[in-house]
Amino acid sequence: MVRKLLLSAIVLTGFMAAPRSAMAGCAYDLLDCYGRAAAIDNFWYRTAAGLDCELDYASCLRQRVIGD
Repeated sequence: MVRKLLLSAIVLTGFMAAPRSAMAGCAYDLLDCYGRAAAIDNFWYRTAAGLDCELDYASCLRQRVIGD
């Protein structure tokens, strides 16, 4: 019982200490982009802008993770 509790504490500490800058920076950019897209009145242009946000998010993650 104590071993499982200690192992769980070590694993949780490892997850908390892991760097999250790539996800945080890209996620904030995605939220800002969604906010700009939501302000568009036309349904099709708003949808296209939202899809463009998704592509930008995927590109941001790829650049941050791979470094390309």
